[in-house]
Amino acid sequence: MAEIINMPRLSDTMEEGVVAKWLVKIGDKVSEGDILAEIETDKATMEFESFHEGTLLHIGINEGETAAVDTLLAIIGEDGEDISQLITPSSSSLQLDLVDQINETENINNKVEEQIVEPELKNDSFQVVTMPRLSDTMEEGTVSSWLVNVGDSVKEGDILAEIETDKATMEFESFHEGTLLHIGI
Repeated sequence: MAEIINMPRLSDTMEEGVVAKWLVKIGDKVSEGDILAEIETDKATMEFESFHEGTLLHIGINEGETAAVDTLLAIIGEDGEDISQLITPSSSSLQLDLVDQINETENINNKVEEQIVEPELKNDSFQVVTMPRLSDTMEEGTVSSWLVNVGDSVKEGDILAEIETDKATMEFESFHEGTLLHIGI
């Protein structure tokens, strides 16, 4: 069965990404863990790996194009599999509608969260770092090891921790610069 690969959210502030370079082409065999593409966020260029095995059947975003998080990036499935139902304009528009609904829900949740947390977060001199979504199927992650300690100086691009998902262990890099003030997990 074909697997839809969406533009991943590679940082907690990422809203869209640019496919800097595809490292595979349509028809290539892909294994779990293979690097599919290099994706530029507003802060860094990161490698995006496959969490599925099969053949790359479709590329939804060409090199140099920008797309919102959770839009169709690629499809991986069995060689010769019919994916026409997955890439029809109606499914794309349904997907965009769904993305809009998700974004609207996230905006509402963020507003509610801001109202709840606002008294604690009046100081703009720090950034709260949350568990990243490292794949399109990731629901939760486990910090397998912290590579920095409270009080350490951190630069943008430094690896903060190793995070285990249901499929792989990945390094989580900092998108901010400063001093690590607290580890919540």
